[in-house]
Amino acid sequence: MNIAILEDNPTIIEYLTLVLEMAEHQVTVYTQGNALLEALFTERGVCTPLPYDLITVDLLLPGDLSGIEVIARIRETIAPRQLPIIVISAASQLVLEQVKKTFPDVALLEKPFQMHMLFQLLETLKLSQDK
Repeated sequence: MNIAILEDNPTIIEYLTLVLEMAEHQVTVYTQGNALLEALFTERGVCTPLPYDLITVDLLLPGDLSGIEVIARIRETIAPRQLPIIVISAASQLVLEQVKKTFPDVALLEKPFQMHMLFQLLETLKLSQDK
């Protein structure tokens, strides 16, 4: 899979990148929401495929856009079946519940998490895309 990671913590970026690349996924990292949105919306034409098969999003990001705002902008144009999103965040339970209500198609992983949980989600999302 070609996976985009939206995360600002260097340790988590390094860990996710290493493990996902060892599992033969291609990884592109973004530390700001605007950069990811630019890659999704300005680098592709009307008929070209999306640059990623899946995106992971941290909710607590520096800069102008929160992870929730990034997800909202993506979902305005791109359907869940076209681009699955996994939230990986240390946000409060209240915030995570709000995300689940607002975006029921988004999978959630609460930091800290075990890597096998991420791989289970990847497999589940891949199977649902193949249908």
